[in-house]
Order: sequence, then C-alpha cells, then structure tokens
Amino acid sequence: MRTFPIYLLELGTEIVVVHPEGFTDVDHGEFWETTASRQVANHFKIPQRLLTNLPYCQRRARVAGSTVYYGERPDAKLLRLIRKALGNDKLVFVHDDHEKRLNYDVSEFHKLVDRFATEKG
Repeated sequence: MRTFPIYLLELGTEIVVVHPEGFTDVDHGEFWETTASRQVANHFKIPQRLLTNLPYCQRRARVAGSTVYYGERPDAKLLRLIRKALGNDKLVFVHDDHEKRLNYDVSEFHKLVDRFATEKG
C-alpha cells in the first residue's frame, strides 16, 4: 500500500495540496523541511530557516491507500481539493490526532507572518 505525507498549505486565500514527487514515502519532518516550508517561506517572505522547526504550523495529513489520515475537522470541500490534486476520487478522511496542528507552532508561525509583513510594510 502506498503511503506518503501531504501538506495543505494556506497561502493567503488559496489552499495548496503539496505532496512528495512520485508520491514517495518520506518522513513528514523531512518533507516539511525540504519542500513544504520552502513554499510557505516564499509566499510569506519569511526566511525558510525560521520555519524549519515548525512542521505542525500548517495542516497536514498522511495518505495510505485511499485513506487520508487527518487531524482537523473533516471538510467536504477540502476532501474534493485533495482528491483532485492527488488524482484519486476514492480518498476518504479518517481522524488521526498525530496529524493535528500544534497550537505552539501555529502561534509562532503567525508571529513570523506578522513580523515579516510589518518589516516589509
């Protein structure tokens, strides 16, 4: 069974589903550090190194077969977006606390967003 992480990046008003190239199984932390955090950094104009240790600041999930293990409230619109991005209409959400965002990471992320928005403004 194929398993891989995804991030559901909130980039302004857009949600972007990011997955490893070739849907390869990779550790969430590694995927955040090498791929997802760079997209967040570029969008918000935050130095990527400041995001490296905040892998739980964005929504994330793990896909295993047709199951999307997700730690937030399931949302039909989000599931449609994930299905389209991954090309799999059979995907379903299953709750997994491990995939939940951490309040600390979210708070630190928002501080960085505010800080760098202020520095540029």
